[in-house]
Amino acid sequence: MCDKTPAERAQVRLQGLSLHLTAAPNTAPDAYKASLLRCREELRKFIDEVNCHPILIRAAWHDAGTYDKGGGAWPKCGGANGSIRFEVELEHGANAGLAKAVNYLQRFKKAYPEISWADLIQLASATAVEAAGGPMVPMRYGRVDTMTPEQCPAEGNLPGAAAPFGDGAPDAATHLRNVFYRMGFNDQEIVALSGAHTLGRAFKERS
Repeated sequence: MCDKTPAERAQVRLQGLSLHLTAAPNTAPDAYKASLLRCREELRKFIDEVNCHPILIRAAWHDAGTYDKGGGAWPKCGGANGSIRFEVELEHGANAGLAKAVNYLQRFKKAYPEISWADLIQLASATAVEAAGGPMVPMRYGRVDTMTPEQCPAEGNLPGAAAPFGDGAPDAATHLRNVFYRMGFNDQEIVALSGAHTLGRAFKERS
């Protein structure tokens, strides 16, 4: 949108907001909150039984991590919009193994169809953090879902595991900055977020 005038950029944002609101969950706020709270308790029990805390946190990060602050109107800007549930996005190299997380959440989506996929994925992650001994994560809900696979982001928005990097960066530090600066992070926040990789085990067949 850099080649647009301020008025044109405002119009694009307005059009995106209109689409966003049209697709928003249509459940009354109090009823939606009640569903989230019930789902949260069921998620907590499931997470503790299956011991799937890390993969649910990873799924939430990978759904949100496609965000591009300069990417234009929703849903082109990416972000936590539930698009990772589509096979085309699950097949991205960085998402190896995350079909398992989506399958875990299918039962909760079936039980609570009024909760958007975008909210369900983030709710599961926040619940997993708390269940693993971390803090209760302050979270606002009301995210809306992408509706078709065509609305999934292009591959390459998430950090690469090793060189050569898709963005042509000469080293890992430059690559991480390229990825995270796009989302609006600074160096301190990049380091803090990267620390989440210490939760869980490493699997050769996953990224």
